[in-house]
Amino acid sequence: MDNGVIHSATEHFNWELLAVRCYALISALLLLKVLTGIAVIIYKAIREGRKSEGYYLITNASKSNSSFFNLIFLNHNQVDNFEKEQILAHELQHVRQWHSADQLFTELLKAFFWVNPFMYLIAKELKQVHEFQVDQCLAGTYKANNYANLLLKLMSHPTSRLVNEFSAYGVKTRIRMLFHEQSQAKYKLRYFWLVPILIIIGYQFSLEKTYAQTPLKDNFTLILDAGHGGDDGGAVCGGKYFEKNINLALALEIKVVAEKRGIRTLLTRKTDEHVEFKDRVAYQGDVFASLHINAAPAGPLQQDANGIEIKDNPSGQNSTLSAQFAGQLKSSFRQLGGINTNDTIFAAPGLYVLRENKIPAVLIEFGYGTNPKDLNYILEEQHRYAIAEKFVDAVIAYKNERKN
Repeated sequence: MDNGVIHSATEHFNWELLAVRCYALISALLLLKVLTGIAVIIYKAIREGRKSEGYYLITNASKSNSSFFNLIFLNHNQVDNFEKEQILAHELQHVRQWHSADQLFTELLKAFFWVNPFMYLIAKELKQVHEFQVDQCLAGTYKANNYANLLLKLMSHPTSRLVNEFSAYGVKTRIRMLFHEQSQAKYKLRYFWLVPILIIIGYQFSLEKTYAQTPLKDNFTLILDAGHGGDDGGAVCGGKYFEKNINLALALEIKVVAEKRGIRTLLTRKTDEHVEFKDRVAYQGDVFASLHINAAPAGPLQQDANGIEIKDNPSGQNSTLSAQFAGQLKSSFRQLGGINTNDTIFAAPGLYVLRENKIPAVLIEFGYGTNPKDLNYILEEQHRYAIAEKFVDAVIAYKNERKN
């Protein structure tokens, strides 16, 4: 919008947009790192691997003994044939249990949710669990002492997060587990309680905001009229903000909230355009609201005028319903913090959009553009959203009141 509140209020540097772009860039780089790691593994397998009983064995192409899906990397250095057999059996267990699929999934999650520290903790613990599972499978085949000595002999630091490495994760804990008596089944069942608890926690964090008012389910239609537009800028607020743009920003915000809650919403204008009065009142709907910003005349008391004001036509054909809607709006707006709501509902029978409307109609002045406190309040996006929520609360309360 030219010279509008959206444009003027964001002329300063947009840190939010920069943060989003940085987040996306880092995610893209991490994703590229994962894909590059996969490409390197596949390249080594193609160049030096040989197929053997359902898996590919790649020897001395990596410093560590590891596996990625059915690709097994085996380093012959410093191991004899019996130790090589144990390593190969270990990695084959990873292959059969599809541990690489878990590893790849967690790496992809970390690429997209890298800012969440719990992702790294979960990935680390998952690797540890994988090793516990494999060690337990081999404990009955090989002597625990020999297997533990091999883990210590080949102990190393992790070289890749994508592969399952033989002796790189929690060797001390793994050795302790090898000689630890297994828990009875009834004690293991305690861990199953973690599953519903985690599901409940995840569900609570994923819920969208709930509302006190019940969303509408029928074809109730709200008409929103953003006052002024085009060559008619309305009042000039704070010396640089055109009223027409503030009105439209409010209308668009209310429309988003209303439609999320099941209210069909029509706008008399969606852009900065001139709309004739007769066209504004031509819409068919259940209730009409014209949105404006007030302005006090010049004088010593100009900045004292403040607050939201609601106007209706007490002599119109829908005066009773218009008054009900105005009353609900007044009650709802009083819950806003930071801006006053006038106690009086003003009679304005001469206003065209109220006089000529065929449906219940009100006109709302969302504060005074000549009052710095009111203007600063309405320029804040979070406050416009709060207004939108209270407006929609009033619409639903009005609809429910009509049913009763």
